[in-house]
Amino acid sequence: MNQDKKKLLVLTPRFPYPVIGGDKLRIYHLCRVLSRRFSLTLLSMCESGDEMHAALPDDGVFDRVERVFLSRRRSYLNTLLALPTRTPLQVAYYRSRAFAAAVTRLLPSHDGAFVHLVRCAEYVRKSDKPRVLEMTDAISLNYSRVKQLRRARGLKSRVFGIEAKRLLDYERTIVDDFDLSVLVSRTDRDYLFPGQPGKKVMVCSNGVDLSGLPYTARSMASRILIFIGDMRTVQNQDMCHYFAEAVLPLLRKRADYRFRIVGSIAPALAERFRAYDGVDVTGRVESVAQAASDGAIGVCPMRIGAGVQNKILEYMALGLPVVTTSLGHEGLGAQSGRDLLIADTPEEFVDRIEQLVADEAAAVEMTARARAFVEHEHGWERMLAPLVDEVSALLA
Repeated sequence: MNQDKKKLLVLTPRFPYPVIGGDKLRIYHLCRVLSRRFSLTLLSMCESGDEMHAALPDDGVFDRVERVFLSRRRSYLNTLLALPTRTPLQVAYYRSRAFAAAVTRLLPSHDGAFVHLVRCAEYVRKSDKPRVLEMTDAISLNYSRVKQLRRARGLKSRVFGIEAKRLLDYERTIVDDFDLSVLVSRTDRDYLFPGQPGKKVMVCSNGVDLSGLPYTARSMASRILIFIGDMRTVQNQDMCHYFAEAVLPLLRKRADYRFRIVGSIAPALAERFRAYDGVDVTGRVESVAQAASDGAIGVCPMRIGAGVQNKILEYMALGLPVVTTSLGHEGLGAQSGRDLLIADTPEEFVDRIEQLVADEAAAVEMTARARAFVEHEHGWERMLAPLVDEVSALLA
């Protein structure tokens, strides 16, 4: 460890290893880039014994790692106790005396704190050390969209409604207690702070690690439609249910299209998806590139959520032509019709997918442009350089 490096204490509500899924991917790459200039200590909550004792990769990102166990039972109790209060339920979910004690013990020997998500914001809210809040998305925007869905009617819709309002109030005020806050897209910033350019909030988009994502010019002949995502999230589940129920049956009337879901998934949910005609489920894989190697097109039928979609950047890197909704396109900076195609109804999805299959040469041309776009606009180092400079200035 370089003694001259400033020391940052990184707080995460979820253990970032293995690096799978949007949240983990973002905080991991943020830390990987930050570690070149700072010495990082990771203090993370874990919800299982496996996470508490998992071996750490020799990646040189963290000079020190400490883990605190927080059981789901305790988290559910925290959430119930918060119902009559104004506290956002997901902030309450991650309350832990042991974690607070670890922060109190570690922070004095560090030059500042780097906090992942508002879920951990309370732990350093009143500290006098320089503090950066990596918010990622405007979660209240995500929740307000979830409650509008037909699938989320009833109790779930009411809970999302309550949480969306609490979170919006919390997200808008918590930034005043931090020296810098970071959001992934301008859409998120404009939603939380309309007409407030003076807020200490910067936009820092997602990058993509191209080392494990080789570009391959695709054949459309397989008609395999790829979806990459952590299937433990509401928005990814919604995308796949919608595509399997509303889009795939229309496509299969025309040809033998198949829909392949790649990513971590609970066994019971995997069986539910396999029950749909034409749907394949891989579960967690060692290599996303390998799991998608015979794929023709990458789809992102996003209807709820917020922030830049890593899956789209991965499709572009791998040479999969992309069909996404307007919501999936949000904040990406890619050009519709040039780098990807947009579809907002089942019929539009069918038209765009059939268009790509019918003109393979045009599809491959589009993917070459998309790969160049990702290389030029979304390398992690390039994306994060302004943030690293801001953190350096704060700790100076």
